[in-house]
Amino acid sequence: MRKARSLFPPPLLAVMRRPTSIGLLLLAVAVAVVFALFGQWQLSRAVQNGDVLERPTETVLPLSEVAEPHTPTSNRAVGQLVAVSGEWVEGDFFALRDRLDNGDAGYWTVGHLRTDEGASLAVALGWTPERQEAIDAAERWNDDSSVLPAEVSGRFQHSEAPTPPEGDDPLPREMSPASFVNQWQDPEPAYAGYVTLREAPEPLQSIWSPAPETEVALNFLNLFYALEWVLFSVAALYIWYRLMRDIYEREQDEAAAAQAAGDDAPREGAQRATVD
Repeated sequence: MRKARSLFPPPLLAVMRRPTSIGLLLLAVAVAVVFALFGQWQLSRAVQNGDVLERPTETVLPLSEVAEPHTPTSNRAVGQLVAVSGEWVEGDFFALRDRLDNGDAGYWTVGHLRTDEGASLAVALGWTPERQEAIDAAERWNDDSSVLPAEVSGRFQHSEAPTPPEGDDPLPREMSPASFVNQWQDPEPAYAGYVTLREAPEPLQSIWSPAPETEVALNFLNLFYALEWVLFSVAALYIWYRLMRDIYEREQDEAAAAQAAGDDAPREGAQRATVD
């Protein structure tokens, strides 16, 4: 019986099903779970030890301290509440379409504010669900902007990339100061970003512009350790598989050697009979 088993070794799956193999598998899984728990702990430490990038976005700062004309908008400037004073340029008010306000589609009325320093700033004055109301507000302020405050306060935002017009509506969609300068009167120098007013003038509604979420910079050392523990977990399971594979290959070699020895035995007997 032993010789029969050696001549016909079990397949790899059968080797894996042996009680000792299953016991070693359970041990490998337990080790992998422990390593995974260590990795999870390191990942949580990466978040806890991360640097919270706090910005005083809700403190109103002068626009000149946040951004400069002809300068790309920095990430730290986006979402910052700013204040600036200047003069509204009549004739440069118009409406934007397809503006979402906390999930509701509508229109913005935007204007051109020339700051006291002589720079051009795009300002989104307010939102309305009615197209004609946004257009009427723009036309009214194009005729007389004296009803608008000379000092404005709002949240500074990134410029939007312009896109080609679509459909029959001629109104633009994007809040893009880069494209507005082609329509404004004496636009230079211009800010790359724009401001959404905190309080919209009537009849418009204030634009929903929440404070930016707090950013957390991960601790990459703990993140690296977490990745290491994950690799250790995979290695524990791979070691078990490699051990099963080695046992299977060794039994294959032993079976092949036993079969070769069995084939040689009758040949040697035949040779002795010939000699005799």
